[in-house]
Amino acid sequence: MLKKYFFASCIAFVLFSCAKDNHPETPEVITPEEKEEESLTTRLTKNIDVWIDNRVINVFEEGQIRVYDKEEHKDHFTFFLWDKEVVDSIVWHIDDVLHYSSGVNPFLSMTGVTFNKPGDYKFDLLLYKNNKVVKQAGLTIRAVPGKDFFNVNWENPPASNIVGQSYSYKKGYRIDQTYVKGQYPYSHVRLYYGDQFPKQTPQKEKEYLMEVAQATFGTPTLTSVVNKQMELDEKYNKLFKNKLNYTPVALWENNTSSIALVESPKDVIESYIIVAEPKY
Repeated sequence: MLKKYFFASCIAFVLFSCAKDNHPETPEVITPEEKEEESLTTRLTKNIDVWIDNRVINVFEEGQIRVYDKEEHKDHFTFFLWDKEVVDSIVWHIDDVLHYSSGVNPFLSMTGVTFNKPGDYKFDLLLYKNNKVVKQAGLTIRAVPGKDFFNVNWENPPASNIVGQSYSYKKGYRIDQTYVKGQYPYSHVRLYYGDQFPKQTPQKEKEYLMEVAQATFGTPTLTSVVNKQMELDEKYNKLFKNKLNYTPVALWENNTSSIALVESPKDVIESYIIVAEPKY
């Protein structure tokens, strides 16, 4: 009898002890001081996102990328007033096209971007604090050859003679497109030179412009590498109404445009230009 009572007491003690462990009379409470506070950087950057109104744009057409707070501003416009303590720097990046770092005071909330070749381009915004990425946002933009000659439609000509600009931070060049009115309008695409864009050799100009032309218009119908110069000159003079002081080195034709990569001026190569006229 005593033996049974002893075993019953032991079982009751074990059950009581387990119940007390699972349901403590005084639960542990984390005081507000012990909770990890959300940092200023996290609080102000967690809802950062990027926006562009049109994710499909024409080559040489400018798109505007904006930084905004996606919770506070559904219209994709945010005016930021940040101190240096929030982030150290903001990097804007598109492979081969765009790469620069901006600060927070003043805060750069928008940048223009253009592309001289068709394709899909990934944009990344990187926010740095203490040499670490604390926030990243991105989007993809598609550049298309949707007009007659880069960013020009002959039947709806641009109001300005400056049609578009495009950059390559990796190769260190800027390419401009211009439009010239007249009885026989035409458009030029050439490298621009300034303080940030040092002079390239003619051979480099030829290389870069040939890449740009072929990316949109494909393989030339005639080139100085394959065809005789007399053949190129005859075809060029037949296609182009403006008798400019150029020597053609490559020719393209499509339904709307006659296009040539030319040496300028004739007989003395100082630069290369892509020139186009409407198809007559």
